[in-house]
Amino acid sequence: TVDARTMGCTASAPAKVSSRKIISARFVREWRLPADYDANAEGESSADGASPTPLPRTVADADRAREGFWDTCATYGGDEQVWGALRQACDGKQDEESAASARAALAMMLSSCAEDLSECYDERGVKYELPVYVRAYPADGV
Repeated sequence: TVDARTMGCTASAPAKVSSRKIISARFVREWRLPADYDANAEGESSADGASPTPLPRTVADADRAREGFWDTCATYGGDEQVWGALRQACDGKQDEESAASARAALAMMLSSCAEDLSECYDERGVKYELPVYVRAYPADGV
């Protein structure tokens, strides 16, 4: 069976107990997107327990993976406005004022989230999972 509260682009599955520190979404100042990630790491397992997906190794690969994620994320459920706000909050191309504005809007839509925005919950309890390549770029990416 599938739990509709667990959403992500790789699959939907029953929620598992998270080892991430989940905080109230109202603590916007505590959100810390990762600066980068180790592209040689194994990757993140999908919700259905399948083998981890390899992480993008270059900035260009990460950009393609990001676009693919954002293009398909809403099809797995959740609110399109929340997905849009998450995208804005993760988008590194905006100035500091725009980023702060996007995060404030997102905080109004979410009830709780991990400090690094890897896992978020809206007011209805729907779970949104963001892979690391959406939140950061490979450390040694070219």
